[in-house]
Amino acid sequence: MTLNQNTSTITAGRYALMALVALAGGCGRQQSEPKSQPRAEPVALSSPVSLEERVSVPCEHAIPIYQCAECRYEPGVVKLDASLMKGEDGRGLMRTQAVTRLNVSAVLPATGEVALNENATVHISPRIAGVIDRVSADIGARVNAGDLLLTLASVELGKALADYERNRTLSALSEKILARETKLKEQRVGSEQDMINAQIVYEQHRTDLKVSEQTLRVLGLTEKDLAGIREGLPGEGRGLLPVRAPAAGTIIEKHAVAGEMAAPGADLMVLSDLSTVWVWAHVHSRDLAALLAAEKRGPVAVSITVAAFPDRQFAGILDYVGATMSEQSRTIKVRATVANATSELRPGMFCDAFLSLGGTHGETVLVAPQSAVFSDEGKSFVFKHWKDDFFVRQDVRRGRDFPGMVEILDGLQAGETVVIDGAFLLKSDILREKMGAGCAD
Repeated sequence: MTLNQNTSTITAGRYALMALVALAGGCGRQQSEPKSQPRAEPVALSSPVSLEERVSVPCEHAIPIYQCAECRYEPGVVKLDASLMKGEDGRGLMRTQAVTRLNVSAVLPATGEVALNENATVHISPRIAGVIDRVSADIGARVNAGDLLLTLASVELGKALADYERNRTLSALSEKILARETKLKEQRVGSEQDMINAQIVYEQHRTDLKVSEQTLRVLGLTEKDLAGIREGLPGEGRGLLPVRAPAAGTIIEKHAVAGEMAAPGADLMVLSDLSTVWVWAHVHSRDLAALLAAEKRGPVAVSITVAAFPDRQFAGILDYVGATMSEQSRTIKVRATVANATSELRPGMFCDAFLSLGGTHGETVLVAPQSAVFSDEGKSFVFKHWKDDFFVRQDVRRGRDFPGMVEILDGLQAGETVVIDGAFLLKSDILREKMGAGCAD
């Protein structure tokens, strides 16, 4: 049976999920049967009744409620078989961790979105009109500066090449004429005026040649291409315009197709260096003063977390605080540049950003991993270890958010063990009655 089957299949009014969490000792009852005991409630933050007493009272089946596979969910008790726990090999569904005290600095939490670093993003478009002859790079390809991306067959390029060839020929001829007139003048055969006229023509042709060379460079030909044209070698530039990568990066968009017409300014590809990304976050106006004060003290460090990698934190630096406020959200946009060497952050991802305000002494607080804390009807709770293989829902009062952590103000003590991976399965089982499932067979 797969995990999806375990968590979604309902048979005869009982979740197959109960098999996953090894709810032992089934004892069925009909939903219409009267209850002999009032239903127990999840443990409160400051309950006068001890946890032992609340989960040990007899259920309607005359056994301690925590031992009854049908009733133990009522006070928020679940039983986890050891086989479900993750081992060193990474197998298993559940993982636990002790709640600890950590020394933390003041941070400002915000929500945001990962975006392309526009300073490292290039839109590839042709400089002249033409027909796409060949596409050499596909979407997702990583290219280096100067790599060939595509070639264009262009009438305008043909005209520019013809001007270059004509000016090159005229320049060579006028240079020879100037050399002859200079020699005749030295031999006192020719006049000085003829030599001056030859000099003027030569300089004009040489200027025209430089202009035509610069035109070809602007269109995209390199010095190597020009050398090939001068030497009569086959290759790019002989009627085909090469379009090359201006910088290293990854092709994230591609609209070029062989045989299609390409116009100047039309994006054929988008190339971006994904080794860094931007994160745009939203800060409330009430937090602006603290953020600006932190920025004056020095660079503001930013930590980013995303749902795809809940155990990872990505480091960045705040580099822009918006000059205006959004009229819709009444928040101020801020931007951080975040290192992304492994390309795990993808533009478009939603993220949580934590801006380090610094400038304050760190304080020691009790924290639990964010993946361990859930909420229901406005209450936050965790699943903490009680004894043996039993875990119980424990209501907590949460405080501030830190990167990957949540401050716990009440409900837990340092050293107590909570479920951090797979706890959503336990939540589904504890709250199953709200979804219309009782414990009837």
